[in-house]
Amino acid sequence: MNLLALDTSTERAAIALGVATGQVYEATTAASRRHGRDLIPRVSALLAEGGLRAFDLDIVAVGLGPGSYTGLRVGVTAAKTLAYVTGAVLLGLDSLQAVGRNAPPEVLRVTVLGDAQRGDVAVAELFRPAAGAPLRPLGESRLEPLAAWLDRLEPGIFVLGPGLESPRIRAAMPAGLATGDPALNSPQGRHLLAMAREVFDSGQRENPWLIEPRYLRRSAAEEQWTGSPASHD
Repeated sequence: MNLLALDTSTERAAIALGVATGQVYEATTAASRRHGRDLIPRVSALLAEGGLRAFDLDIVAVGLGPGSYTGLRVGVTAAKTLAYVTGAVLLGLDSLQAVGRNAPPEVLRVTVLGDAQRGDVAVAELFRPAAGAPLRPLGESRLEPLAAWLDRLEPGIFVLGPGLESPRIRAAMPAGLATGDPALNSPQGRHLLAMAREVFDSGQRENPWLIEPRYLRRSAAEEQWTGSPASHD
């Protein structure tokens, strides 16, 4: 199958193309969050590199978040439009869980953090039973106060994620916490492809008319409009 996977939850979009003959092609955008300008040209260039047209795609997979409000809207809109026009199967991926797959193979417990602002973090937790085994999520990504997450942080947990780019979050981290190279804090194309294949094999599918980003809560503008506090759903 020809599979396109993309994620725009962070400043640097990750795009990957896996073709039926086995080749894998990857691309990223500049760290500027100009996804609306850069994403489609990068997708087009990647398809050309792989010798495909958009109508050759069998599967389109997209990171649903949590992450940047604007970035997620761009990525999800592009993916569902591609799937609708080409007839490709549409898959949704958890963006933080995709980042967790960047952890070294010997790490058994991984937490991925996103900066949810207002004292909160988006959290995804993953584990593997033995070194080298596949990582598995411990439930869905969720929102919680940074202080509450720090209170239950246990030794031996490897921490990744775009939230580590926040000076506020970094300053709150305990000394000696195991973290990776900053390059590992954003989704990577090859891991998106692997995750998409697993989701496809599970039978999960998305409706292009109904798929939405997983923000975990409303934006500040929406809260101001309704005059009600943020939801942690």
